[in-house]
Amino acid sequence: MSVSWTGGGTNATRLSNWLDAGGTGATFIDGLDSTGGGNAAPVANFTSSVSGSTVAFTDSSTDSDGTIVSRSWNFGDGTTSTATNPSKTYSANGTYTVTLTVTDDDGASNTKTGTVTIGSGPQTYTNGTDVNIPDNNATGVTSSIVVSGRSGNGPTNAQIAVNIVHTYKGDLIVDLLAPDGTVYNLHNRSGGSADNIVTTYTRDLSSEALNGTWRLRVSDRASIDVGYINSWSVTF
Repeated sequence: MSVSWTGGGTNATRLSNWLDAGGTGATFIDGLDSTGGGNAAPVANFTSSVSGSTVAFTDSSTDSDGTIVSRSWNFGDGTTSTATNPSKTYSANGTYTVTLTVTDDDGASNTKTGTVTIGSGPQTYTNGTDVNIPDNNATGVTSSIVVSGRSGNGPTNAQIAVNIVHTYKGDLIVDLLAPDGTVYNLHNRSGGSADNIVTTYTRDLSSEALNGTWRLRVSDRASIDVGYINSWSVTF
């Protein structure tokens, strides 16, 4: 809309007099949106966390004037999802372009593009399932982590993080078992009455292929005190 005047006075003064002829001090007109009106499009965004060949995606998109009603993920390998926070396991190493398109309740859309890299640099693999350790039992128990989609051997400084809840940790022997059966001792009946093993060990795994089933074995070699494997992880 274009309005012009003839006569004296500034444009601001003449416009004010025209809009508010009664001098009420009004600063807006009913039915007109001073902000420009219309629907604000959503802003697509996401974060990702890589563990081995599996990526956990978290949608952090926002919509300032409504709600997001749909999501469309493209993981860059021909697969898609409409979940809010999907998990994706890739079958091969590489860098993948991931897109998330979100649509709001007024039909406006926005797309975010990012990348994830599989198999480049150290990856952390975790098992967080509790496993009870039998009391005074030389066989002990194992907790497994399966590694796939990697190539080559492990590094000379692989990190094995252990969280074991057990009173009197001096009862315990803790070993890492490689996929080929090679045993790497981590803890061997340290003595003393301290509880729990919550620490990270460094071991040379350069002679071991990365792919396969890695196991943490824990045995209790004395009676009375008991506990469980709370979690463990390997980073290589």
